[in-house]
Amino acid sequence: MKPLKSLERGVRRAFLAVTDRPFTGEYVITPRDAFGLGDAPRILLLRQDRIGDVLVSVPVIRALRHAYPRAVIHMLFSRANYGVRHAIAPYIDHAWHYDKTAVNALRLIGALRAARYDVVVDLTDNPSVSSQLVARWSKAPYRLGIRHERAGRYTHTVPLLDRRHVHIVERMAQLLMPFGIDPARVPLDLEYRISDADRALARTRLAPTDRPLRLGVNISGSSRLRYWGGDNFVACIRGIRDIDPRFAIWVGGAPSYRADVEAIAAAAGATPLPPLASFHEFAAVLREFDLLLTPDTSVVHLAAAWKTPLVGLFRESPGVMPWYPYRSPYRAALHPDGVPSIPVGAVVEAMRALVAERFPGGAAG
Repeated sequence: MKPLKSLERGVRRAFLAVTDRPFTGEYVITPRDAFGLGDAPRILLLRQDRIGDVLVSVPVIRALRHAYPRAVIHMLFSRANYGVRHAIAPYIDHAWHYDKTAVNALRLIGALRAARYDVVVDLTDNPSVSSQLVARWSKAPYRLGIRHERAGRYTHTVPLLDRRHVHIVERMAQLLMPFGIDPARVPLDLEYRISDADRALARTRLAPTDRPLRLGVNISGSSRLRYWGGDNFVACIRGIRDIDPRFAIWVGGAPSYRADVEAIAAAAGATPLPPLASFHEFAAVLREFDLLLTPDTSVVHLAAAWKTPLVGLFRESPGVMPWYPYRSPYRAALHPDGVPSIPVGAVVEAMRALVAERFPGGAAG
């Protein structure tokens, strides 16, 4: 599987290089109505990557809906993130699903052309073959994207802000400017809605506890490359318990990590989360925790949506700011060699600092 993925990425990069062309469209650097769409445009949003990418896109989509309440707004998802369409359901009219098969692609192209969009918005800040092909084949007169090194297929671009110092949420918010929306004047906080019924069901899935606080430990990242390791999680959970015994601790993760979840929970004296049928059910359970520990994955952005304090495990890269929880309390543990190389002590100390700040009065305080 990994060699096939590497081959696919290589083919995509080669395609981008072969079809590259200089950008010759409009470069929009201040908020103004660059399209003249009227008050009921037809807009297609492209976000065919991972779940976390959809979650950080919510502020842009929400701002578009509020600015254009009569617009028809559709969004294209992939197999990997279609399950999180609930996150933006209040703001779109239809969710397309692209599963990267030839038959599906042909049907999708026909449907997108028939929808007669006025503008296609690429919500990624890196070159994407899929997004560029969809934008081109949709036949929309306007194609908007961030001005990266392969922006020649767009008709309009906005600045790519410094990846080292500007959060991904604020970089993406620049896409609002050609719609006449000032990103500095709209709310950019994340959101993920959980109903009262969802929360009530989630509480039934957590074992009763006599502890006043709850800590959720998510062990799964977007790939095994972000897996910290069972021994590290066990040692860290034990260290956290020494920091502050007020926390009851649960361990969870993606279905493919089920054996790891059970083993870590048993060794650390924690409680395993039950298997859950959907991402939304998993999110509803996470909403019940007072504090979260996770590698860099969608859980980071769920925590930001609810302002839940979080300790995150990230790869340290000199060229790109990690996708930290946006405008939400957190501590980060990083290592240039990736998540598996982060020392347990660094995570325990990050947890100690965050607990002292957000939950004073316990052992850490």
